[in-house]
Amino acid sequence: MVFVLPGPRLCRCDRLLATHFRDKRVYRLTAPDSTQYNQVVVLGVRHTRRERDRLRDSDPSRARDLIGEMSRKWNELPALPDQPDTVYPIPESGPLELVYNGLPLDEIEDLLPDSPAYRQVSQILFAPPKEIAGRPLTPLHAGHVALLTVSSMLDGLLGSGDDRHIAAWRCIKVTDHSEEVEEDGTIIQRDRERFANELTLVYESGKTSILR
Repeated sequence: MVFVLPGPRLCRCDRLLATHFRDKRVYRLTAPDSTQYNQVVVLGVRHTRRERDRLRDSDPSRARDLIGEMSRKWNELPALPDQPDTVYPIPESGPLELVYNGLPLDEIEDLLPDSPAYRQVSQILFAPPKEIAGRPLTPLHAGHVALLTVSSMLDGLLGSGDDRHIAAWRCIKVTDHSEEVEEDGTIIQRDRERFANELTLVYESGKTSILR
């Protein structure tokens, strides 16, 4: 057991420490962050049920009195040494076994599409997929293509083989910064904002590219 808490608050834990732990040692922490908050560290070994049942009524009372005295004079406690002055043996434990008692989230996620309630709620929570069809009557100019791309009308799965990729367009704001030096040495800075198109590509091989 290891507790780190403010020294003046040590008395708040006297009942817990006196009843449930033995071989207790209290040290004052000397690190700058610890001294700022008057922290001490408490080391001890937890009582077994049999040891706790064998305690006499006077044992916890004496321990609580001692802890209260430490709480009042916490700044007189010995500092935590660099070399250990006592050893707390840790018993060997068995192999670790991880047990999950929660909901089977993966199984629930797989069953959601077959749920009538989920299909009914999905019409409200999820926007219907975009369906765009047809061919233009005339070839598209650059401005037409820009409008289609930033409207996500050209997004989707394209290409074949190693060039198979997912394309996603969007419109972004770009700021151009420029400086001009006048004859008298005055520096004039200009910022011009404009909109540009950005294309994000994710290839089948895992390669990604962002084109502007």
